[in-house]
Parts: sequence; structure tokens; C-alpha cells
Amino acid sequence: MPQSAARQGDPVTGTDMHLVWVPTPGGAPAQVPQPLQFNGTLVSNLSTDVLINGRPAATVGSVAQNQPPHLPVPPGTSLVVPPANQGQVQMGAPTVLVNGKPLARVGDQVLSCFDLPGPPSLITAGSPDVVVV
Repeated sequence: MPQSAARQGDPVTGTDMHLVWVPTPGGAPAQVPQPLQFNGTLVSNLSTDVLINGRPAATVGSVAQNQPPHLPVPPGTSLVVPPANQGQVQMGAPTVLVNGKPLARVGDQVLSCFDLPGPPSLITAGSPDVVVV
């Protein structure tokens, strides 16, 4: 199935499960899993010499930055581990290499900054006219 090529600025979305300190009636806080949306864009570790629609190509190892950063939702809570708010492309086209690395495409997995594993974040949009078959 054809997949659009990914480039600088293309979106990465998913849900990260983070541990949050939540106050309890007994006084000692409890660690509670909380899903937080990862809404990032591909921003770094991109190709320096291959452009797609005038933007640097994304490859395995390219990094997405989550914006806005993860914040615990309920007042009075805090994150157990401060999240990196970044994700790294893990998959790409096995037959299309850019500078020796697989080209990233729409639907490829991005390892984001979760505390507990869950469904992967994905590249959700790419070039409208450059596709990998």
C-alpha cells in the first residue's frame, strides 16, 4: 500500500501513558497511570541534503517534539518522572534509503516518552505527492 513520505514539520500523534502522583485521603500520594496526548512534529535528526517538497526528509532516528509539553491534568498532581516530550522514528521504508537510513512514511511508528508501554505514536501526515510503494 502506498504511503506518503514524511518530512520536517509533519505531525506525530499518539497517547502516552505517564505515572502521576495523586494525593490520597491517607496523606501519602499514589502513583496513578494517566493518558496524555502526544501531539508532535518532526523537528530534528532529519536529512541535511535530501528534500521532499522543499523540506528535509525524515528517516529512522528523526525526532518529533511534543507541543504543548505533557502536563498532569488534575490540580494538585505531578508527574513521577518528568517526560522528555520527544519521540524517535523507529520504522521506515525498507527499500528506500536516505543517507543510508530508511525513509519515514505516514503510519510509521514513533517511540515517544511514555512511562508505561501502550499503542505506538504514529506519523499521521506527510507529502501529498511523494509516496513510497
